[in-house]
Amino acid sequence: MPLVANTTTSNPSYMFDFESEGKVIFAGRNTIKLIEIDGRELVVKRFRRPNLIQKIVYTWFKKTKAYRSYHNAKELINRGFDTPKPVEYVETHRMGLVDYCYYVCERTDNPPIEDLTDRDDWSHELALAFAGYAAELHEKGVLHHDLNDTNVLYDADFRFSLIDLNRMCFYPLGTELPLEVCLDNLTRFTGRMDLFEFVVREYAKVRGLDIEETTQMALAIKRRHDRNWYRRKRILHPFRSTKAH
Repeated sequence: MPLVANTTTSNPSYMFDFESEGKVIFAGRNTIKLIEIDGRELVVKRFRRPNLIQKIVYTWFKKTKAYRSYHNAKELINRGFDTPKPVEYVETHRMGLVDYCYYVCERTDNPPIEDLTDRDDWSHELALAFAGYAAELHEKGVLHHDLNDTNVLYDADFRFSLIDLNRMCFYPLGTELPLEVCLDNLTRFTGRMDLFEFVVREYAKVRGLDIEETTQMALAIKRRHDRNWYRRKRILHPFRSTKAH
């Protein structure tokens, strides 16, 4: 990375100049580009520059989002789940503190499940497959804490992969996660109560749970989550339209 000194990288053979290279495919709080590196077109995600307090925390007390994304991707693959193959993470430093950080992975053209869930005629086939997938994640001790419909990709056979991996928890295999924690983890993938209920019922079937009891518990958690979500958005962004996840 020619323009930035004092870097930490998981693979120093990969070098790129984020400012001048590549094509922007997403620009928001974070920026994502397609950049050709050593003859390979890779996805490079630059996380938002941390503020001073965050710089101190990331330098001495907490792993950066780039580090977590890279190592969470590796652990996810080790547990038999798919994600675009991790290539490297890069942490830059200025004045001894963490500055911009980058996560690099292979490109995928698989779309997000939002394409088939965020509409009135949502795909029952995809919803059924997603219920089984979510059950398998939880049974193998995996919690993706931003399991929304833009962070789950699918292919033509409804095989799924996860992206945006910096907020995840992995529990030892064989750990039985509390049901309330699992159901809360499902609340973000859709704002549609009919789709949510369908997935929860199928999820309960897959896991051998009491369907009615599980569904009622999940709906109560979902309603509470959405109320709190809307309340936060109204306070923080009073004039912005909202879509619950």
